[in-house]
Amino acid sequence: MIGALLAALLGRCPNCQKGKIYTSFLKVADTCDVCHVRFERWSGSWTIPAVMGYGAGALFAIALGGYFLQTGQLKGSEKIIIPATLIFTGCFYPLCKNLSMFMLWNNGFMTVDPPQLVPVDTAEG
Repeated sequence: MIGALLAALLGRCPNCQKGKIYTSFLKVADTCDVCHVRFERWSGSWTIPAVMGYGAGALFAIALGGYFLQTGQLKGSEKIIIPATLIFTGCFYPLCKNLSMFMLWNNGFMTVDPPQLVPVDTAEG
């Protein structure tokens, strides 16, 4: 399981640990090109990393604001806190996306699609 977590954090498929999760920057592939596991089965899969990223950004802003408050430099610190928080959240989002991919896989939400059954024509003629 540690190997799958590390693979996912590095943008690799947690199932086979070889295929790539992304086709381009933050564009998730439909399936793994190696083991064919489906990455995002539901349209709401993006909400997990979004909540994680925004939550981490809020905690970062609170911590940075607390630092400026403790040092007595709170006045005018919004010129630093706001851009720093936006940069932190933007840089942290891909890690949140990768972690959410691992969590979905670990809980059984990422699986290989079953084969499609093709009806056989039994009528002779």
